[in-house]
Amino acid sequence: MMVIFEKNRLSFNLFRRMILWAFVFTLGMSMNFKVEASTIEQQRREARVQATYLTHLVNFTTWSEEHLPEKDESPKILVLGQEKNGFVASLEYLISQSNVEVGGKPVEFEHIESRDQKLIKSKLIKGYQVVFLMRKSVLSPQEIRNLCPSAVVFGFGRQFVTTKGGDVAFVSERNRVKLILSDQYFRRTSPKLSSKIANLKSVVEIVGNKKN
Repeated sequence: MMVIFEKNRLSFNLFRRMILWAFVFTLGMSMNFKVEASTIEQQRREARVQATYLTHLVNFTTWSEEHLPEKDESPKILVLGQEKNGFVASLEYLISQSNVEVGGKPVEFEHIESRDQKLIKSKLIKGYQVVFLMRKSVLSPQEIRNLCPSAVVFGFGRQFVTTKGGDVAFVSERNRVKLILSDQYFRRTSPKLSSKIANLKSVVEIVGNKKN
């Protein structure tokens, strides 16, 4: 039995407006600051946009019952690795303030900065619905999926999806944050992304994944 959790038309329209706002806002920031200050501030702005995109994608994703936590447990989002641009803080804030749910349950957030593979693997086998790999992660997307098949795997850079086996990657092009999505994220049974997201052609690119 598939547990379906998908936002209504109003939520999707809000997502589209948010994408337009994010593009205009990040573009404006890059034009209004000196190069040094703009680069740092731009990275922080992009981190906030990335965190916002992630929470919306979660709300447009469905998981089968076998990929959901037990009744007395909460679904979880895990970020692996260190970062300095405010992505983790932005994501944690959005999760605490917004209606981010999986299977009708509010999600919990966890961040592991350690590079200890034994520790990370012991966590992953317990099950997560989203795993976000920061740059220089000690584990590959395929290793994450083998340990935690319930997870949507996020990361950075086109090759994260096209050659490394990830589901979603953030890239920055022409002063906007763009989403590179694996076609398998739409096609598989679980976790599965709503086809509505494919209509956001200005910021979404769907590509093949050589690992799946």
